[in-house]
Amino acid sequence: MALSPQQEESRFRAEVEKVREFFSRPRFRYTERAHTPEDVVALRGSLEERPLSGFVATKLYNSLRNSYENGEFLHTFGALDTIQVTQMAKYLPCIYVSGWQCSSTASTTNEPGPDFADYPSNTVSNKVDQLFRAQLFHDRKQNEERSRMSLSEKEKNPAIDYLRPIIADGDCGFGGVTSIMKLMRLMIEAGAAGVHIEDQKAGAKKCGHLGGKVLVPVSEHVNRLQAFRLQADIIGTETVVVARTDAVSANYLENNIDIRDHAYIAGVVDRNIEPYAIANDKGAWLENTKMIRYPEAVAEVMRKDGKNDLALKFLSEAYRLSNDDARQLAGQYGYGNVYWNWEIPRSNEGYYRIVGGTDYATMRAIAFAGKADMIWMETSKPNLKQAVQFSKGVHSVFPNQMLAYNLSPSFNWDLIDDNEILRLQRELGKLGFVWQFITLAGFHLNSLATDLFAREYSKNGVMKYVTMIQREERKEGVETLTHQKWSGTELKDRELTVATGGTSSTGATSGATEDQFAFAKSKL
Repeated sequence: MALSPQQEESRFRAEVEKVREFFSRPRFRYTERAHTPEDVVALRGSLEERPLSGFVATKLYNSLRNSYENGEFLHTFGALDTIQVTQMAKYLPCIYVSGWQCSSTASTTNEPGPDFADYPSNTVSNKVDQLFRAQLFHDRKQNEERSRMSLSEKEKNPAIDYLRPIIADGDCGFGGVTSIMKLMRLMIEAGAAGVHIEDQKAGAKKCGHLGGKVLVPVSEHVNRLQAFRLQADIIGTETVVVARTDAVSANYLENNIDIRDHAYIAGVVDRNIEPYAIANDKGAWLENTKMIRYPEAVAEVMRKDGKNDLALKFLSEAYRLSNDDARQLAGQYGYGNVYWNWEIPRSNEGYYRIVGGTDYATMRAIAFAGKADMIWMETSKPNLKQAVQFSKGVHSVFPNQMLAYNLSPSFNWDLIDDNEILRLQRELGKLGFVWQFITLAGFHLNSLATDLFAREYSKNGVMKYVTMIQREERKEGVETLTHQKWSGTELKDRELTVATGGTSSTGATSGATEDQFAFAKSKL
Protein backbone atom coordinates (compact mmCIF):
# COMPACT_ATOMS: atom_id res chain seq x y z
CA MET A 1 0.00 0.00 0.00
CA ALA A 2 1.37 3.41 -0.99
CA LEU A 3 2.28 5.87 1.74
CA SER A 4 0.36 9.07 2.18
CA PRO A 5 2.31 12.30 1.50
CA GLN A 6 2.57 12.88 5.26
CA GLN A 7 3.85 9.35 5.86
CA GLU A 8 6.28 9.71 2.98
CA GLU A 9 7.65 12.97 4.41
CA SER A 10 7.93 11.44 7.88
CA ARG A 11 9.74 8.41 6.49
CA PHE A 12 12.17 10.64 4.54
CA ARG A 13 13.04 12.69 7.64
CA ALA A 14 13.50 9.57 9.74
CA GLU A 15 15.86 8.10 7.12
CA VAL A 16 17.82 11.35 6.97
CA GLU A 17 18.37 11.21 10.72
CA LYS A 18 19.56 7.60 10.46
CA VAL A 19 22.07 8.59 7.78
CA ARG A 20 23.18 11.60 9.82
CA GLU A 21 23.83 9.24 12.71
CA PHE A 22 25.69 6.89 10.33
CA PHE A 23 27.92 9.79 9.19
CA SER A 24 28.72 10.66 12.82
CA ARG A 25 30.14 7.24 13.67
CA PRO A 26 33.73 7.27 14.95
CA ARG A 27 34.65 5.20 11.91
CA PHE A 28 34.12 8.33 9.73
CA ARG A 29 35.92 10.87 11.92
CA TYR A 30 38.56 11.39 9.22
CA THR A 31 36.14 11.25 6.27
CA GLU A 32 35.19 14.24 4.10
CA ARG A 33 32.00 14.10 2.06
CA ALA A 34 30.70 16.30 -0.74
CA HIS A 35 27.13 15.11 -0.16
CA THR A 36 24.54 15.43 2.60
CA PRO A 37 22.32 12.87 4.36
CA GLU A 38 19.42 14.30 2.35
CA ASP A 39 21.30 13.52 -0.88
CA VAL A 40 21.85 9.93 0.22
CA VAL A 41 18.23 9.26 1.17
CA ALA A 42 16.96 10.88 -2.03
CA LEU A 43 19.12 8.46 -4.06
CA ARG A 44 17.92 5.35 -2.21
CA GLY A 45 15.00 3.09 -2.99
CA SER A 46 12.17 2.37 -0.58
CA LEU A 47 13.62 -1.01 0.49
CA GLU A 48 16.57 -1.15 2.87
CA GLU A 49 19.71 -2.74 1.44
CA ARG A 50 21.82 -4.89 3.77
CA PRO A 51 24.62 -6.57 1.79
CA LEU A 52 26.72 -9.06 3.75
CA SER A 53 29.88 -7.21 2.75
CA GLY A 54 28.89 -4.51 5.21
CA PHE A 55 29.88 -6.75 8.11
CA VAL A 56 33.35 -7.51 6.76
CA ALA A 57 33.84 -3.86 5.72
CA THR A 58 33.42 -2.80 9.34
CA LYS A 59 35.81 -5.54 10.44
CA LEU A 60 38.37 -4.44 7.84
CA TYR A 61 38.32 -0.78 8.77
CA ASN A 62 38.60 -1.51 12.49
CA SER A 63 41.55 -3.84 11.90
CA LEU A 64 43.31 -1.29 9.71
CA ARG A 65 42.76 1.58 12.11
CA ASN A 66 43.89 -0.49 15.11
CA SER A 67 47.03 -1.52 13.23
CA TYR A 68 47.70 2.09 12.26
CA GLU A 69 47.42 3.30 15.85
CA ASN A 70 49.95 0.65 16.93
CA GLY A 71 52.44 1.06 14.08
CA GLU A 72 51.58 -2.38 12.76
CA PHE A 73 50.16 -3.64 9.46
CA LEU A 74 47.92 -6.16 7.76
CA HIS A 75 49.45 -8.08 4.89
CA THR A 76 48.13 -10.41 2.24
CA PHE A 77 48.39 -11.35 -1.43
CA GLY A 78 46.20 -11.66 -4.50
CA ALA A 79 44.01 -14.77 -4.36
CA LEU A 80 43.60 -16.57 -7.66
CA ASP A 81 40.73 -18.93 -6.83
CA THR A 82 38.48 -20.40 -4.16
CA ILE A 83 41.11 -22.86 -2.97
CA GLN A 84 43.61 -20.12 -2.30
CA VAL A 85 41.13 -17.84 -0.57
CA THR A 86 40.05 -20.64 1.75
CA GLN A 87 43.56 -21.80 2.66
CA MET A 88 44.74 -18.21 3.14
CA ALA A 89 42.07 -17.73 5.81
CA LYS A 90 44.07 -19.76 8.32
CA TYR A 91 47.00 -17.37 8.25
CA LEU A 92 46.25 -13.97 6.72
CA PRO A 93 43.90 -11.22 7.94
CA CYS A 94 42.52 -10.12 4.58
CA ILE A 95 42.36 -11.01 0.89
CA TYR A 96 43.34 -9.06 -2.23
CA VAL A 97 41.73 -9.42 -5.67
CA SER A 98 43.96 -8.05 -8.42
CA GLY A 99 42.72 -6.59 -11.70
CA TRP A 100 45.92 -7.83 -13.34
CA GLN A 101 45.19 -11.37 -12.17
CA CYS A 102 41.59 -11.14 -13.32
CA SER A 103 42.60 -9.70 -16.68
CA SER A 104 45.03 -12.56 -17.26
CA THR A 105 43.01 -15.43 -15.79
CA ALA A 106 39.38 -14.52 -15.06
CA SER A 107 37.87 -12.08 -17.56
CA THR A 108 34.11 -12.52 -17.89
CA THR A 109 34.72 -12.92 -21.65
CA ASN A 110 37.18 -15.75 -20.83
CA GLU A 111 39.76 -14.01 -23.05
CA PRO A 112 43.03 -13.34 -21.19
CA GLY A 113 45.15 -10.28 -21.72
CA PRO A 114 47.54 -7.82 -20.05
CA ASP A 115 46.48 -5.27 -17.46
CA PHE A 116 45.03 -2.55 -19.70
CA ALA A 117 41.61 -2.59 -17.94
CA ASP A 118 40.06 -3.49 -21.27
CA TYR A 119 38.16 -6.44 -19.83
CA PRO A 120 34.43 -6.09 -19.02
CA SER A 121 33.77 -3.89 -16.01
CA ASN A 122 32.13 -6.74 -14.05
CA THR A 123 35.22 -8.97 -14.28
CA VAL A 124 36.73 -8.21 -10.87
CA SER A 125 33.39 -8.07 -9.08
CA ASN A 126 32.59 -11.46 -10.61
CA LYS A 127 35.78 -12.88 -9.11
CA VAL A 128 34.98 -11.23 -5.77
CA ASP A 129 31.56 -12.85 -5.85
CA GLN A 130 33.13 -16.27 -6.45
CA LEU A 131 35.62 -15.86 -3.61
CA PHE A 132 33.11 -14.38 -1.16
CA ARG A 133 30.66 -17.20 -1.82
CA ALA A 134 33.47 -19.67 -1.11
CA GLN A 135 34.17 -17.89 2.17
CA LEU A 136 30.51 -18.01 3.16
CA PHE A 137 30.29 -21.69 2.19
CA HIS A 138 33.33 -22.76 4.18
CA ASP A 139 32.15 -20.70 7.14
CA ARG A 140 28.82 -22.54 6.98
CA LYS A 141 30.55 -25.90 6.54
CA GLN A 142 32.73 -25.24 9.57
CA ASN A 143 29.73 -24.21 11.64
CA GLU A 144 28.00 -27.51 10.89
CA GLU A 145 31.14 -29.52 11.65
CA ARG A 146 31.69 -27.75 14.98
CA SER A 147 28.06 -28.29 15.97
CA ARG A 148 28.97 -32.00 16.18
CA MET A 149 32.04 -31.40 18.35
CA SER A 150 32.18 -31.66 22.12
CA LEU A 151 33.37 -28.66 24.12
CA SER A 152 36.80 -30.23 24.62
CA GLU A 153 37.11 -30.91 20.89
CA LYS A 154 36.29 -27.29 20.15
CA GLU A 155 38.92 -26.13 22.61
CA LYS A 156 41.54 -28.33 20.94
CA ASN A 157 40.53 -27.20 17.45
CA PRO A 158 40.11 -23.40 17.29
CA ALA A 159 37.71 -22.13 14.63
CA ILE A 160 39.06 -20.53 11.46
CA ASP A 161 37.81 -17.09 10.46
CA TYR A 162 36.92 -17.78 6.83
CA LEU A 163 35.29 -14.36 6.44
CA ARG A 164 38.52 -12.50 5.80
CA PRO A 165 37.76 -9.06 4.28
CA ILE A 166 38.33 -8.77 0.54
CA ILE A 167 39.91 -5.66 -0.99
CA ALA A 168 39.34 -5.48 -4.74
CA ASP A 169 40.84 -3.66 -7.70
CA GLY A 170 38.55 -1.06 -9.27
CA ASP A 171 41.15 0.02 -11.85
CA CYS A 172 40.10 3.48 -13.13
CA GLY A 173 36.38 2.94 -12.70
CA PHE A 174 35.64 2.11 -16.37
CA GLY A 175 34.15 5.48 -17.24
CA GLY A 176 32.60 8.57 -15.68
CA VAL A 177 30.99 9.12 -12.31
CA THR A 178 27.89 7.00 -12.96
CA SER A 179 30.03 4.10 -14.25
CA ILE A 180 32.17 4.37 -11.14
CA MET A 181 29.11 4.25 -8.92
CA LYS A 182 27.83 1.18 -10.76
CA LEU A 183 31.21 -0.48 -10.28
CA MET A 184 31.18 0.25 -6.55
CA ARG A 185 27.67 -1.18 -6.25
CA LEU A 186 28.77 -4.35 -8.04
CA MET A 187 31.76 -4.69 -5.72
CA ILE A 188 29.75 -4.17 -2.54
CA GLU A 189 27.00 -6.56 -3.61
CA ALA A 190 29.63 -9.14 -4.62
CA GLY A 191 31.24 -9.06 -1.16
CA ALA A 192 34.11 -6.58 -1.32
CA ALA A 193 34.98 -4.94 2.00
CA GLY A 194 37.26 -2.43 0.29
CA VAL A 195 37.88 -1.19 -3.25
CA HIS A 196 40.76 0.80 -4.72
CA ILE A 197 40.68 3.13 -7.69
CA GLU A 198 43.65 4.72 -9.42
CA ASP A 199 44.22 8.13 -10.99
CA GLN A 200 44.98 6.92 -14.50
CA LYS A 201 42.78 7.74 -17.48
CA ALA A 202 40.15 5.14 -18.34
CA GLY A 203 40.80 3.88 -21.85
CA ALA A 204 44.54 4.53 -21.55
CA LYS A 205 45.14 2.59 -18.32
CA LYS A 206 48.24 0.46 -17.97
CA CYS A 207 49.57 -1.71 -15.18
CA GLY A 208 51.43 0.53 -12.76
CA HIS A 209 54.68 -1.17 -13.76
CA LEU A 210 54.30 -0.50 -17.49
CA GLY A 211 55.12 2.64 -19.47
CA GLY A 212 52.80 5.08 -21.20
CA LYS A 213 50.57 5.83 -18.20
CA VAL A 214 48.22 8.82 -18.47
CA LEU A 215 46.98 10.57 -15.32
CA VAL A 216 43.66 12.36 -15.00
CA PRO A 217 43.58 15.80 -13.36
CA VAL A 218 43.51 15.83 -9.56
CA SER A 219 39.92 17.09 -9.55
CA GLU A 220 38.69 14.19 -11.66
CA HIS A 221 40.11 11.60 -9.31
CA VAL A 222 38.65 13.44 -6.34
CA ASN A 223 35.26 13.10 -8.06
CA ARG A 224 35.89 9.36 -8.49
CA LEU A 225 36.61 8.93 -4.80
CA GLN A 226 33.53 10.95 -3.86
CA ALA A 227 31.45 8.77 -6.16
CA PHE A 228 32.75 5.65 -4.42
CA ARG A 229 31.86 7.07 -1.01
CA LEU A 230 28.44 8.22 -2.16
CA GLN A 231 27.57 4.78 -3.49
CA ALA A 232 28.70 3.09 -0.29
CA ASP A 233 26.62 5.56 1.73
CA ILE A 234 23.57 4.92 -0.43
CA ILE A 235 23.85 1.19 0.26
CA GLY A 236 24.74 1.88 3.88
CA THR A 237 28.09 0.12 4.20
CA GLU A 238 31.40 1.21 5.72
CA THR A 239 33.27 0.01 2.63
CA VAL A 240 36.95 0.99 2.72
CA VAL A 241 37.89 3.36 -0.10
CA VAL A 242 41.50 3.20 -1.30
CA ALA A 243 42.97 5.89 -3.55
CA ARG A 244 45.93 4.90 -5.69
CA THR A 245 48.20 7.36 -7.45
CA ASP A 246 50.59 6.51 -10.27
CA ALA A 247 52.20 9.96 -10.18
CA VAL A 248 55.67 8.59 -9.41
CA SER A 249 56.23 7.07 -12.83
CA ALA A 250 53.40 8.24 -15.11
CA ASN A 251 54.33 9.82 -18.43
CA TYR A 252 51.36 11.98 -19.34
CA LEU A 253 48.54 14.12 -17.95
CA GLU A 254 45.21 14.13 -19.78
CA ASN A 255 44.80 17.90 -19.56
CA ASN A 256 45.91 20.92 -17.53
CA ILE A 257 42.48 21.95 -16.27
CA ASP A 258 43.49 21.60 -12.60
CA ILE A 259 46.07 24.14 -11.50
CA ARG A 260 47.36 21.74 -8.85
CA ASP A 261 48.94 19.70 -11.66
CA HIS A 262 50.66 22.66 -13.37
CA ALA A 263 53.95 22.62 -11.49
CA TYR A 264 54.60 18.99 -12.49
CA ILE A 265 54.00 19.35 -16.23
CA ALA A 266 57.08 19.06 -18.45
CA GLY A 267 58.17 21.77 -20.85
CA VAL A 268 61.12 22.45 -23.14
CA VAL A 269 63.61 25.25 -22.57
CA ASP A 270 65.18 25.21 -26.03
CA ARG A 271 63.78 28.07 -28.14
CA ASN A 272 65.01 26.40 -31.35
CA ILE A 273 62.46 23.59 -31.19
CA GLU A 274 59.59 24.50 -33.48
CA PRO A 275 56.07 23.95 -32.14
CA TYR A 276 54.40 20.88 -33.67
CA ALA A 277 57.34 20.36 -36.05
CA ILE A 278 58.18 17.15 -34.24
CA ALA A 279 54.81 15.45 -34.88
CA ASN A 280 56.28 13.02 -37.41
CA ASP A 281 59.53 12.34 -35.59
CA LYS A 282 57.95 9.46 -33.65
CA GLY A 283 59.47 10.76 -30.42
CA ALA A 284 63.09 10.55 -31.58
CA TRP A 285 63.57 14.25 -30.83
CA LEU A 286 62.99 13.60 -27.15
CA GLU A 287 66.25 11.73 -26.71
CA ASN A 288 68.31 14.88 -26.97
CA THR A 289 65.76 17.36 -25.64
CA LYS A 290 65.75 18.61 -22.08
CA MET A 291 62.31 18.62 -20.49
CA ILE A 292 61.78 20.13 -17.08
CA ARG A 293 59.07 21.48 -14.80
CA TYR A 294 58.57 25.25 -14.93
CA PRO A 295 59.52 25.93 -11.29
CA GLU A 296 62.74 23.95 -11.78
CA ALA A 297 63.53 25.74 -15.04
CA VAL A 298 63.33 29.14 -13.36
CA ALA A 299 65.21 27.95 -10.25
CA GLU A 300 67.97 26.56 -12.47
CA VAL A 301 68.55 29.98 -14.06
CA MET A 302 68.52 31.62 -10.64
CA ARG A 303 71.19 29.21 -9.44
CA LYS A 304 73.33 29.96 -12.49
CA ASP A 305 73.18 33.59 -11.40
CA GLY A 306 74.37 32.58 -7.94
CA LYS A 307 71.00 33.20 -6.29
CA ASN A 308 70.54 29.89 -4.50
CA ASP A 309 68.45 31.31 -1.67
CA LEU A 310 66.12 33.00 -4.14
CA ALA A 311 65.79 29.71 -6.04
CA LEU A 312 64.74 27.92 -2.84
CA LYS A 313 62.26 30.67 -2.00
CA PHE A 314 60.79 30.58 -5.50
CA LEU A 315 60.41 26.79 -5.43
CA SER A 316 58.67 26.90 -2.05
CA GLU A 317 56.07 29.24 -3.51
CA ALA A 318 55.76 28.19 -7.17
CA TYR A 319 54.70 24.59 -6.50
CA ARG A 320 51.45 25.88 -4.99
CA LEU A 321 50.61 28.17 -7.93
CA SER A 322 49.06 27.89 -11.36
CA ASN A 323 51.50 28.27 -14.25
CA ASP A 324 50.24 31.81 -14.94
CA ASP A 325 50.74 32.83 -11.32
CA ALA A 326 54.16 31.14 -11.18
CA ARG A 327 55.22 33.13 -14.25
CA GLN A 328 54.05 36.33 -12.58
CA LEU A 329 56.01 35.43 -9.46
CA ALA A 330 59.11 34.76 -11.56
CA GLY A 331 58.62 38.19 -13.13
CA GLN A 332 58.47 39.83 -9.71
CA TYR A 333 61.86 38.28 -8.97
CA GLY A 334 63.27 39.51 -12.28
CA TYR A 335 63.08 36.16 -14.11
CA GLY A 336 59.94 36.58 -16.18
CA ASN A 337 61.86 36.07 -19.42
CA VAL A 338 62.88 32.45 -18.73
CA TYR A 339 61.76 30.47 -21.78
CA TRP A 340 59.68 27.35 -21.06
CA ASN A 341 57.02 25.78 -23.31
CA TRP A 342 54.66 23.00 -22.22
CA GLU A 343 52.78 22.81 -25.54
CA ILE A 344 55.60 21.48 -27.69
CA PRO A 345 56.14 18.15 -25.87
CA ARG A 346 52.45 17.20 -25.93
CA SER A 347 51.69 13.74 -27.31
CA ASN A 348 49.88 13.02 -30.54
CA GLU A 349 46.74 12.48 -28.45
CA GLY A 350 47.16 15.92 -26.92
CA TYR A 351 48.30 14.75 -23.49
CA TYR A 352 50.74 16.92 -21.57
CA ARG A 353 54.01 15.31 -20.58
CA ILE A 354 54.84 15.29 -16.90
CA VAL A 355 57.90 14.85 -14.73
CA GLY A 356 56.68 12.38 -12.15
CA GLY A 357 58.09 11.79 -8.72
CA THR A 358 57.41 11.20 -5.06
CA ASP A 359 56.63 14.91 -4.57
CA TYR A 360 53.92 14.73 -7.24
CA ALA A 361 52.45 11.61 -5.63
CA THR A 362 52.52 13.35 -2.25
CA MET A 363 50.65 16.37 -3.57
CA ARG A 364 47.98 14.13 -5.04
CA ALA A 365 47.75 12.03 -1.89
CA ILE A 366 47.10 15.18 0.16
CA ALA A 367 44.35 16.13 -2.29
CA PHE A 368 42.80 12.65 -1.96
CA ALA A 369 43.08 12.46 1.84
CA GLY A 370 39.73 12.55 3.58
CA LYS A 371 38.02 11.28 0.47
CA ALA A 372 39.83 7.94 0.84
CA ASP A 373 40.46 5.75 3.88
CA MET A 374 43.84 4.63 2.56
CA ILE A 375 46.23 5.99 -0.05
CA TRP A 376 48.52 3.86 -2.17
CA MET A 377 51.50 5.32 -4.00
CA GLU A 378 52.53 2.92 -6.77
CA THR A 379 56.32 2.67 -6.88
CA SER A 380 58.85 1.28 -9.33
CA LYS A 381 60.90 -0.51 -6.67
CA PRO A 382 60.80 -1.18 -2.92
CA ASN A 383 62.41 1.95 -1.54
CA LEU A 384 62.23 2.73 2.18
CA LYS A 385 63.74 6.20 1.73
CA GLN A 386 61.00 7.05 -0.76
CA ALA A 387 58.37 5.64 1.60
CA VAL A 388 59.68 7.88 4.40
CA GLN A 389 59.47 10.95 2.14
CA PHE A 390 55.91 10.12 1.10
CA SER A 391 54.76 9.30 4.63
CA LYS A 392 56.23 12.48 6.11
CA GLY A 393 54.75 14.61 3.34
CA VAL A 394 51.24 13.22 3.72
CA HIS A 395 51.27 13.05 7.52
CA SER A 396 52.53 16.62 7.85
CA VAL A 397 49.08 17.65 6.62
CA PHE A 398 46.92 14.63 7.51
CA PRO A 399 48.57 12.87 10.47
CA ASN A 400 45.90 10.15 10.68
CA GLN A 401 45.90 9.15 7.02
CA MET A 402 46.40 5.40 6.52
CA LEU A 403 48.68 4.32 3.67
CA ALA A 404 49.06 1.18 1.53
CA TYR A 405 52.11 -0.43 -0.09
CA ASN A 406 52.37 -2.81 -3.04
CA LEU A 407 55.10 -5.42 -2.47
CA SER A 408 55.02 -6.09 -6.18
CA PRO A 409 56.32 -9.23 -7.91
CA SER A 410 57.31 -6.86 -10.72
CA PHE A 411 60.21 -5.81 -8.49
CA ASN A 412 63.43 -7.79 -8.82
CA TRP A 413 63.75 -8.47 -5.11
CA ASP A 414 67.18 -10.04 -5.57
CA LEU A 415 68.57 -6.53 -6.19
CA ILE A 416 67.96 -5.87 -2.49
CA ASP A 417 69.83 -7.27 0.49
CA ASP A 418 67.91 -10.02 2.31
CA ASN A 419 68.22 -8.23 5.64
CA GLU A 420 66.63 -5.15 4.10
CA ILE A 421 63.77 -7.26 2.76
CA LEU A 422 63.24 -8.84 6.18
CA ARG A 423 62.87 -5.48 7.93
CA LEU A 424 61.03 -3.64 5.14
CA GLN A 425 57.46 -4.45 6.14
CA ARG A 426 58.04 -3.71 9.80
CA GLU A 427 59.55 -0.32 8.94
CA LEU A 428 56.73 0.44 6.50
CA GLY A 429 54.21 -0.35 9.21
CA LYS A 430 55.81 2.22 11.50
CA LEU A 431 55.44 4.79 8.72
CA GLY A 432 51.69 4.21 8.47
CA PHE A 433 51.65 1.79 5.53
CA VAL A 434 48.99 -0.21 7.27
CA TRP A 435 47.97 -2.45 4.35
CA GLN A 436 50.76 -4.29 2.52
CA PHE A 437 50.16 -6.81 -0.23
CA ILE A 438 51.80 -8.87 -2.95
CA THR A 439 49.40 -8.31 -5.81
CA LEU A 440 50.15 -11.42 -7.84
CA ALA A 441 51.55 -13.95 -5.38
CA GLY A 442 48.60 -16.29 -6.00
CA PHE A 443 49.28 -16.17 -9.75
CA HIS A 444 53.00 -16.90 -9.37
CA LEU A 445 52.37 -19.57 -6.73
CA ASN A 446 49.96 -21.38 -9.03
CA SER A 447 52.37 -21.18 -11.96
CA LEU A 448 55.40 -22.38 -10.01
CA ALA A 449 53.65 -25.29 -8.29
CA THR A 450 51.98 -26.45 -11.50
CA ASP A 451 55.16 -26.20 -13.55
CA LEU A 452 57.20 -28.18 -11.01
CA PHE A 453 54.63 -30.93 -10.64
CA ALA A 454 53.85 -31.22 -14.36
CA ARG A 455 57.52 -31.56 -15.16
CA GLU A 456 58.11 -34.29 -12.58
CA TYR A 457 54.84 -36.09 -13.31
CA SER A 458 55.66 -36.21 -17.02
CA LYS A 459 58.88 -38.10 -16.23
CA ASN A 460 57.95 -40.22 -13.20
CA GLY A 461 54.19 -40.65 -13.26
CA VAL A 462 51.89 -41.01 -10.26
CA MET A 463 54.75 -41.55 -7.83
CA LYS A 464 55.47 -37.84 -8.08
CA TYR A 465 51.87 -37.06 -7.16
CA VAL A 466 52.31 -39.21 -4.09
CA THR A 467 55.64 -37.69 -3.03
CA MET A 468 55.17 -34.07 -4.09
CA ILE A 469 51.51 -33.57 -3.18
CA GLN A 470 49.62 -36.20 -1.20
CA ARG A 471 52.35 -36.96 1.34
CA GLU A 472 53.11 -33.25 1.75
CA GLU A 473 49.42 -32.50 2.35
CA ARG A 474 49.37 -35.18 5.04
CA LYS A 475 52.65 -33.98 6.56
CA GLU A 476 51.53 -30.32 6.70
CA GLY A 477 47.97 -31.05 7.76
CA VAL A 478 46.45 -29.43 4.68
CA GLU A 479 42.71 -30.05 4.55
CA THR A 480 42.56 -30.74 0.82
CA LEU A 481 44.16 -34.15 1.50
CA THR A 482 40.58 -35.31 1.99
CA HIS A 483 39.13 -33.21 -0.80
CA GLN A 484 35.63 -34.67 -0.57
CA LYS A 485 35.31 -33.54 3.01
CA TRP A 486 36.94 -30.20 2.14
CA SER A 487 34.32 -29.61 -0.56
CA GLY A 488 31.49 -29.91 1.95
CA THR A 489 30.07 -33.42 1.59
CA GLU A 490 29.38 -33.63 5.33
CA LEU A 491 27.43 -30.37 5.20
CA LYS A 492 25.36 -31.60 2.26
CA ASP A 493 24.72 -34.93 3.96
CA ARG A 494 23.45 -33.03 7.01
CA GLU A 495 21.16 -30.93 4.80
CA LEU A 496 19.87 -34.11 3.16
CA THR A 497 19.24 -35.76 6.50
CA VAL A 498 17.45 -32.78 8.00
CA ALA A 499 15.35 -32.10 4.92
CA THR A 500 14.14 -35.71 4.74
CA GLY A 501 13.54 -36.08 8.45
CA GLY A 502 16.36 -38.61 8.70
CA THR A 503 14.84 -41.01 6.15
CA SER A 504 17.40 -40.58 3.34
CA SER A 505 19.58 -43.57 2.54
CA THR A 506 21.78 -41.85 -0.06
CA GLY A 507 24.31 -40.07 2.15
CA ALA A 508 27.61 -39.44 0.37
CA THR A 509 30.09 -39.87 3.20
CA SER A 510 29.30 -43.39 4.36
CA GLY A 511 31.55 -45.84 2.51
CA ALA A 512 33.42 -43.11 0.66
CA THR A 513 36.88 -43.80 -0.75
CA GLU A 514 38.37 -41.19 1.58
CA ASP A 515 37.71 -43.53 4.51
CA GLN A 516 41.11 -44.96 3.57
CA PHE A 517 42.82 -41.92 5.06
CA ALA A 518 41.67 -42.94 8.51
CA PHE A 519 44.03 -45.93 8.40
CA ALA A 520 47.79 -46.27 8.50
CA LYS A 521 49.59 -47.45 5.36
CA SER A 522 50.08 -50.98 6.73
CA LYS A 523 46.31 -51.44 7.09
CA LEU A 524 45.38 -50.38 3.55
